[in-house]
Amino acid sequence: MLDRRDDLTTSHPVDTPPSRSRSLGGLLKRAAERMPVPVMLAGAVCVALSSVFVPLTHVSTGTVTLFRSLLSMPFLIPMALSEARTAPVRPPHSRWRAYAAGVLLAGDILLWNQAIAGSGAGIATVIVNAQVVLVPLLGWIFLRERPTVAFAAVVPVMLAGVALAGGVVGGGSGKNPAQGAVFAAAAALCYAGFLFLLRQASDDDHIVVPVTESAAASGVVALVVGPFWHGLDLLPGWAAFGWLAAIALTGQVASYLLIASALPRLAASVGAALLLLQPVGSVLLGAVILGERPTVVQLGGCAIVLLALYLATLTARRSADSGAASRR
Repeated sequence: MLDRRDDLTTSHPVDTPPSRSRSLGGLLKRAAERMPVPVMLAGAVCVALSSVFVPLTHVSTGTVTLFRSLLSMPFLIPMALSEARTAPVRPPHSRWRAYAAGVLLAGDILLWNQAIAGSGAGIATVIVNAQVVLVPLLGWIFLRERPTVAFAAVVPVMLAGVALAGGVVGGGSGKNPAQGAVFAAAAALCYAGFLFLLRQASDDDHIVVPVTESAAASGVVALVVGPFWHGLDLLPGWAAFGWLAAIALTGQVASYLLIASALPRLAASVGAALLLLQPVGSVLLGAVILGERPTVVQLGGCAIVLLALYLATLTARRSADSGAASRR
C-alpha cells in the first residue's frame, strides 16, 4: 500500500546470488521468498514474546531500550557487513530513513515498556497494534494515498476498543491501566512511523543493513534520553542481563529481520493483517508466563480492536485488488 513494492508476492521470486545464500541473511531472504507468510508470523510471535520478557527484567525502560539495541549489535553487524559487500550501493536517503526509523523505534520501545508496566504486556501490545490503522494514514499524508470510506468508518470503532482494552471503563488488570493506555497509544504512533520508514529504507537487496542502522540509532537515543526517563542502569545484574539478552534476540534481531524480509514480498494489507498475531500472542503469553488476568471488559476491548483492525486491512486489500484489476 505504501508504494509499488506492495504488489510483490511469492509468484515473482527474486533470485538470490550464490554468494549470499550461505550467510544467515541470505538464507533468511530465500525463506522469505518461498514462504513470506510463515516468516511474517514468526516475526510477530517474536515481538509478542519479547513484550512478555520486559517485566521480568525489573529494570527501567531506558535500560531495556539501550541493552536491546546494544546486545543485538554482535548479531546484526556481521550480517550487515556481509550484505553490504554483495548488495548494490544504496541511495543516501535510504540510510537517513533507517536512522529516522531507529529514533521512532526508541520512542516506541520507551513508551511501550512504560505501557506494559501500567496495563500489562498483553493489553499494551493490543493498543500498540493500532499502527495497522495509522500506517495507511501516513501513506495518505505523505504518499497521497487516500483511504476508502469504509476504512475511515472503522477508525472510531478501533478507538472505542482501545479505550476498553486500556481499562478506561471498568478498570483493568495492570497497576495503572488508564495511564498505560495513553503510553501505548503514543507508542503506536511511533511504531507506525518506524514501520513506514523501515519499509521505505528496505528493498530486496537491503534487509539486514536498514535493521542494523535503525537499531544503532535507537540505542543512541536510549543513551541520551534514558537517564531522564526513569533512569539508566549500565550494570543491571546478571539476572536482568539474561532477560535483556532474550529481549534483544527476540524483539530486535529475530523479529525485525523476519518482518523486514517478508514485508517487501507481501501486500501491505496482508502484512498488516498478519501482524495482528502480536497482540493475541502477547495476551496469551502474558496470561501463561506472567499470570496476568485481564478483565472481561478488557478482553472485549481486545476483541473489538482485533475486529476493527481486521476490517481495516480487509477494506485496504479489496481496494488494492480493485486497483490492480483496473491497471490490468
